[in-house]
Amino acid sequence: MSMRAWRSVPAALLRYVDALRIARLANRRRVDLVHASDVWKSGYMHFVARRLAIPSVLHVRGPMSGRDILKHGVVRSSAVITIARRYHQDLLAAGISPDRMELIDDAVDLDRFRPALAGRDAVRKRFGVQDRVLVGLVGRVDPFKLVLEFLELIAPLARNADSRATYFVIGQPGREPYYQTVLEATRRLGLAERVVFTGRWDDIPAMMAALDIVVTMSGGSVMFEAMACARPVLSVRADDRHSAHTRHDETAWCVTTDRPEPATGALARLIDEPALRERLGRAGRAWAEQHLSPAAMVARTQSLYDKLLGC
Repeated sequence: MSMRAWRSVPAALLRYVDALRIARLANRRRVDLVHASDVWKSGYMHFVARRLAIPSVLHVRGPMSGRDILKHGVVRSSAVITIARRYHQDLLAAGISPDRMELIDDAVDLDRFRPALAGRDAVRKRFGVQDRVLVGLVGRVDPFKLVLEFLELIAPLARNADSRATYFVIGQPGREPYYQTVLEATRRLGLAERVVFTGRWDDIPAMMAALDIVVTMSGGSVMFEAMACARPVLSVRADDRHSAHTRHDETAWCVTTDRPEPATGALARLIDEPALRERLGRAGRAWAEQHLSPAAMVARTQSLYDKLLGC
């Protein structure tokens, strides 16, 4: 059904037409609870919840400023689901009651993301890197993913003529000015022949399984997908707000720094120590199976629904 941008001026009247249509459908189907899977649909969720006098659940999937919290009416939701500990902490600090919040991580499709995927060898053969250690940053080439910082991190290692690693940036370009800045930095750092920009890549599970090390500078579900593929994760953050699932030297390798040198040293160690990579990969897969399965996510979400509905 049509859902025009709730806060768009051109759609100021038409959004209510859309909202009324959704509310009528919900009423006909005797809906008892409405759940917005993203904050950008919060306007429609609040409209339906108010009109039908039913509880609402808002899913928060990213960082929110104080302005965002007001704009999307977070306090008007019956309950809020956050997908990461740091988002949960931000809402608590903004005054959202802990009784109304649940931290439920996004699940990983453990059948799609798994160790020794058949496409792994095909990916390596395509790029001619069968005997190399593959290091990858996975995600859109966007400022949020800190691609420039990734290039600074790998530069000392990639420029080494004796390096056994090949470096990948896997994802389609985002904003064009930033993408051009990334390409210029690649040339400036002497990495033009040492970093592969794959662009959009449809078979992410095969690519993830082909990598030997997955580096993340911004967190996100890519970490959990890598863990499910038994790939070691190097999590680099300046704010020390690593995921609760990337446990240093247990399920991942975590570095807290705002300078590239410590992260470069950690990456060099992972490249040089296959036994460490193997241990982290196995532990990551086991953790994903126990804590990040679709069944675990569904059970926790169902429990929240039951609580709101008094079941």
